[in-house]
Amino acid sequence: MKKIIILFLFVIGGWSSSYAQQSISLAGEWRFQLDPLDFGKTDGSQLYLQKLNDKITLPGSTDLASKGIKTVSRHVDRLTRVYEYMGPAWYQRDIEIPENWNGKSISLSLERCHWVTTIYIDDKEAGTSKSLCTPNELDLTKFLSPGKHQLTICIDNRIPYPMDNWSHAFTEYTQTNWNGVIGKIELQASDPVSIIGIQVYPDVDTKKAKVDITIKNTTHDRVNGTIELSANALKGTKSYESLPSKITFDDKADTIHLTQEIFMGSEILLWDEFTPSLYTLKVNLKATNEKGNFSDLQTTTFGMRKISHDAHSIFVNDRRIDLRGTLECAVFPKTGFPPTDTESWIRICRIIKSYGLNHIRFHSWCPPAAAFNAADQTGVFLQVELPMWLKDAGKHEQRDKFFTTELISILDTYGNHPSFILFDNGNELEGDFNYLEGLVNIGQKHDPRHLYSASTARTHVKSDDFYVSHVTTKGSITVYEGKPSTDWDREKESDIDCPVIGHEAGQRCMYPNFKEIEKYDGVTRARNFEVFRESLEKSGMADQADDFLKASGALTVLEYKDVIEAFLRTKNGSGFQLLDLHDFPGQGTALIGILDPFWDSKGLITPERWSEFCSPTVPLLRFAKRSLTNAETFTGKAELYHYGDADLKNITPSWTAIDEKGNVFAKGKFKKQTFIRSKVTALGEIKFQLSSLKKAQEIKVIVSAGSFKNEWRFWIFPTDEVISKENSTRKTNDYILANNWNTETKQALEEGKNVLLIPDLSTVDGLKTEYPNHFWNPIMFMWPPMTLGCLIQNNHPALANFPTSTHTDWQWWDILRYAKTLNLNETGTLKPIVQVIDNYLTNKKLGVIIEAKVGKGKMLIATIDFTKDITKRPAAKQLLFSLKNYINSNNFVPKEELKFEQIDKLFKTPSGIDTK
Repeated sequence: MKKIIILFLFVIGGWSSSYAQQSISLAGEWRFQLDPLDFGKTDGSQLYLQKLNDKITLPGSTDLASKGIKTVSRHVDRLTRVYEYMGPAWYQRDIEIPENWNGKSISLSLERCHWVTTIYIDDKEAGTSKSLCTPNELDLTKFLSPGKHQLTICIDNRIPYPMDNWSHAFTEYTQTNWNGVIGKIELQASDPVSIIGIQVYPDVDTKKAKVDITIKNTTHDRVNGTIELSANALKGTKSYESLPSKITFDDKADTIHLTQEIFMGSEILLWDEFTPSLYTLKVNLKATNEKGNFSDLQTTTFGMRKISHDAHSIFVNDRRIDLRGTLECAVFPKTGFPPTDTESWIRICRIIKSYGLNHIRFHSWCPPAAAFNAADQTGVFLQVELPMWLKDAGKHEQRDKFFTTELISILDTYGNHPSFILFDNGNELEGDFNYLEGLVNIGQKHDPRHLYSASTARTHVKSDDFYVSHVTTKGSITVYEGKPSTDWDREKESDIDCPVIGHEAGQRCMYPNFKEIEKYDGVTRARNFEVFRESLEKSGMADQADDFLKASGALTVLEYKDVIEAFLRTKNGSGFQLLDLHDFPGQGTALIGILDPFWDSKGLITPERWSEFCSPTVPLLRFAKRSLTNAETFTGKAELYHYGDADLKNITPSWTAIDEKGNVFAKGKFKKQTFIRSKVTALGEIKFQLSSLKKAQEIKVIVSAGSFKNEWRFWIFPTDEVISKENSTRKTNDYILANNWNTETKQALEEGKNVLLIPDLSTVDGLKTEYPNHFWNPIMFMWPPMTLGCLIQNNHPALANFPTSTHTDWQWWDILRYAKTLNLNETGTLKPIVQVIDNYLTNKKLGVIIEAKVGKGKMLIATIDFTKDITKRPAAKQLLFSLKNYINSNNFVPKEELKFEQIDKLFKTPSGIDTK
């Protein structure tokens, strides 16, 4: 049985009639004063009784205005604010209430204050608000009469409750703990009888919508009137209109609640990710009593959609959806706060959709209205959260009340947006889960138009409508890295009692782009990048910075392809949330995005290529391994992930295998069929011989279905017999194969011999290597691998018989599992043939294959175990063959020279090893 939840969008539009609500914008120059000693409310020092002597522009912040303490610090774990300030700040201006506002209700609307906001009119305190997530609305009717007044606002950005200071609503790690007002600032006037709330609940099945309207009546007398409702939408030139509807009322209450059902027409436009159709709703009020005639008109855009779920799936308009998401952690380095204009958010939404995504999770914060508007227009599903990231949830009464108030305020303010489908209390919460489940129950009762969950990760509760996590009681559900095999998924682990979404997938960091530093010309500076760059310069590798970025970034892209495809193969999952499509510059500097913090490309992969493995329709391939010999038969099982807008009819999928020269050497077709949307369908088996591939090479297998294609790379290596035969036909020069750095090895070099040193790894004073790059960042998580993949001289003759690119790819997987790094910090200008990229905090020069002139001889060193499980490691065999062939050739001419004592430092000195 599906649990049905329905939604109808309400977005306040402009006031468009002669009797509409009137407003006065307060944007512009304000008088200003900082109050670092917090004396501004103290008797005798009240700043609201004075004319403030500084100036500032609102909307804006103290940072934007260069107010506060100018910083000289260089944080390595986050961006550095140019100006910092925490405490009360006072904003003041003169206002004039027009004569025609006499008798009106007057309110002040402040969008996005940060944080505790106190309002003063002339010499009186008029109210306080603490909302972080929604506009602060204060009724000033009794304080404002026609004429001139002084409006003073005190905003205090100190954190008013015990917090862990991690929430992205106020943390210094992302949007910064700014002080100010960043959105719309205006005085609003309305008739004493006017509309103050509209909540609309659709019934897509009956093509009706129930509209709940709240009217304020400040006349304190009985009032009677009518409300007329009508809705229409345009699709091309065709108009879709509801039947006009009218309500009459006669009531003396101060707050009047009315409900009316409207019929949307025999043919309606639904809202979803592919067709985000929006209607325009007019709500026209006319009322009267002995004190006068009253009117109000609100014009609103809205869209219809229905949401539901069962044990494994989320449905929109009865169609199963799969969430391909990214996080948004309030990363806005230019301003230090999120934009409040719709166009900025439309840009972000269009970017994520160009990369095949359809979902944004707002990690421990709620975005402004503009984000909801943009998502509504572009068809992006949103997950919204309270500003909560705690280890002791439910343990502080006043804080608990604040979160409950914020929950209700979020639902009432943004609850009608069709893009708002998921609500979660916060990130990785700990503490009292009875309290957290209680918030879920409050939300479900107050506004049954969304799906709710108690915590993103950590603990699943009975009331959850969905569960975003890295693990369930049945095992790990999120994916952080790929495997050599793709014949696996997370179906067993996802089989619980509600839909499961993979939490913070990926998180593989790459090297900084130091050219990005100049883009930080707003309120923050990338001084962390400056520190990392200086460290790289001290290590003598400044000229390799761009290469490190490209090589480590290429590995991150490979990892994300495998991470995403694993989720797409999981038929009973409900999607994933990537951390992240763009960089997270805080919490240690997590450079985990293929886009930078400004949502600009790093040049690692185009949206078109990314969308081949991340989009509504993706061919998939299950296989056992990526490195094979040419004596083997390739086998794989192809599938089609299809969550597109409609069924794919009469499609004949196909596959091709392409060799290193671009020639098709095998191909085939699958049966023609119609692919039903919202499912993963088996295509069939791919099987072909590899015997025609006589030399080591990279091949591609491409699976296509209509206009959709996806590809995978494999590495094919000759058999042992072929390698042995090639070795027997080559002229053997005088080189020594050594497995220890000892007296005998040194003597050989002194005699002018060539030495291939493949040392016992226990003697190497270095790090164990791994295939993936580091998780998240090296400052917050100091666990292995602390490296970022490899930079490879792929055109070096030592690798002439080993197919490789300039970066780590899957043929290196088993090689790096059996290798250690050499610490080459004291080797001068030597550049390894295979260089392991160290993390940007320590910037050591590391390598696993190097060469040098030593003494009178020459030496090639490979700190790789070529013996363990070697029969199962064709790539390692081929690499060893390539190295031996190189040292046995006239091409073996190292350019750099190392002294014996430099090489001594690369090794440990356990008993039995002579390094003298």
